[in-house]
Amino acid sequence: MRLAPRFSVAAVSHVGRRQNNEDFHRVLRLEVPQGNLLLLAVADGMGGLEAGERASKVAIEALSEAMRAYADHLKGDRPAVGLSRVMEKALALAQKRVEKEAERPEYRGMGTTLTAFLYADWTREGVVGHIGDSRAYRLGPGGLERLTEDHSWVAERLKEGLLTPTEAERHPYRNVLTRALGLPGARFDLKEVRLLPGEGVLLVTDGLYGLVPEEEWCLGRDLQRGLEALLSEALRRGGDDNVTAVAMRVE
Repeated sequence: MRLAPRFSVAAVSHVGRRQNNEDFHRVLRLEVPQGNLLLLAVADGMGGLEAGERASKVAIEALSEAMRAYADHLKGDRPAVGLSRVMEKALALAQKRVEKEAERPEYRGMGTTLTAFLYADWTREGVVGHIGDSRAYRLGPGGLERLTEDHSWVAERLKEGLLTPTEAERHPYRNVLTRALGLPGARFDLKEVRLLPGEGVLLVTDGLYGLVPEEEWCLGRDLQRGLEALLSEALRRGGDDNVTAVAMRVE
């Protein structure tokens, strides 16, 4: 799918062998006087079937609402705000909305990962906002560069040298998050990213990288076909989790 002359985007999502798809994703292009704002986002909900599904959707809808408000701000001929600040406020709104939803008895304890990328095509600058164990990567001529760190118990032990990568992959606590949107005191990571022509960004949930290691990924020139191939491989290897990926590349 092609949204504008300056960049191309692609997205896939599949329930896998799960009963519900607790992943939620968004690709949103907003036209403003300066050019185009592009939002990519993936979220992987937790807290049970309905709660996890609700958490990821609420988070991304709140994020999208905040980005639309910023686009309206620019359309009103008001001064631009740094993208990191825009992302920070959007994540705070998402946190507030999920916390509010979790007050309902049927959604108590719910939360979600959230990894998002906001890009301004007139400056070629963007920012990644992140919490949880979904991931963001830069796509470049030299291959993949990971832009986020997993907020999980296993990732912390790995960083401390207490687990090997092989032990981490098999550890019974590998899905235990230490940070998630909706939990009290949620802290987000922000990372500014500048993209040159031919470079891009890829966002994925753990249902992909948990089955198909990143060293095996090869997207090629056609992003949509590349993502569909990765999804097919994850399903071929069992597809025991929801699988979601979104990507963009600067032309």
